[in-house]
Amino acid sequence: MTLLARRDYSRGQLCARLLDKGFAKLDIAPLLDALEQQGVVDDQRYAAMLIRGQIAKGHGPVRIRQTALQKGLTKETVEMALAAADCDWVQLAKARALKKFGADNKGVDAKERARRMRHLSGQGFNYEQIAAALDDDPEA
Repeated sequence: MTLLARRDYSRGQLCARLLDKGFAKLDIAPLLDALEQQGVVDDQRYAAMLIRGQIAKGHGPVRIRQTALQKGLTKETVEMALAAADCDWVQLAKARALKKFGADNKGVDAKERARRMRHLSGQGFNYEQIAAALDDDPEA
């Protein structure tokens, strides 16, 4: 219970921590079910909180998805939370590029453009979002 007093955890994280502490898996499942019934453990709430935090850090949907899955959330929970996030990913990618590289996206050579694209890709944005953020037209 002291774990839950500090911050939220996903069901998967709690299960892993309790297994590390030496509890039997047969004892953990009913406990987690009871905590979910009481509303103490809620993967939907945890996913929404995690996604808000990741968006505030300027991370894109690919990286957020990866982080959430590593935290023990199910793919369905992550997808529902991402859909409910109501984030303009292109605007977020533009803000991230502006913060890192400044306002000048015109007149950069291919090597610099590739560096900027790699950075945004590492932050979890897909090609379409990166191209729009850097004012590149993928058709051109």
